[in-house]
Amino acid sequence: MVFLGGLEIAPLTNPIAMVLRRTEAFLLDILIIFGICAPIGYLIQRLIGTSPQTGPAIWSTILWNISLPAWLYFLWSDHSKKGKSVGKWLLNLKVKTRTSERLGWGRALARTAIKLLPWEIIHFSSFALSKEFGTFTLHQYIGLVAGNLLAFAYFIASILTQGKRSIHDILLGTEIQFENF
Repeated sequence: MVFLGGLEIAPLTNPIAMVLRRTEAFLLDILIIFGICAPIGYLIQRLIGTSPQTGPAIWSTILWNISLPAWLYFLWSDHSKKGKSVGKWLLNLKVKTRTSERLGWGRALARTAIKLLPWEIIHFSSFALSKEFGTFTLHQYIGLVAGNLLAFAYFIASILTQGKRSIHDILLGTEIQFENF
């Protein structure tokens, strides 16, 4: 067993363990981003006396309060010397090129863009294309289905590569590596 900060980290003894570890790291990162950015965004809205009332206004708020910080977080962490976000650090993972090199800024940006594409498609389709609350248009349904199918394809690619690579990794020559201490 590997211990990190009091957490017991099980060794990766089967292929699904890496898929789950990778998914858990991503979900931890999203929770961290949302946990920090949502309250700050809410406070700023309260301080300036605004509240988004339309789908496009909500999308704009999500874009500036959540998406932009998420992009910066993943860009910085993928490019960082250790190739780790907080979630990857907690679960002993890192992202490197297939030749175990650090990601350059361009590759880190492309990886972030492709990785977050399903998220952005879903947000754009749900809110920016909204005409009125409670009514979804055909374009919104198409966007939601496309974003979710893409996210599912990313997960399937991760399973097929035993958690080492997803679509964005395959396209950019990167992989997730488990780091033993």
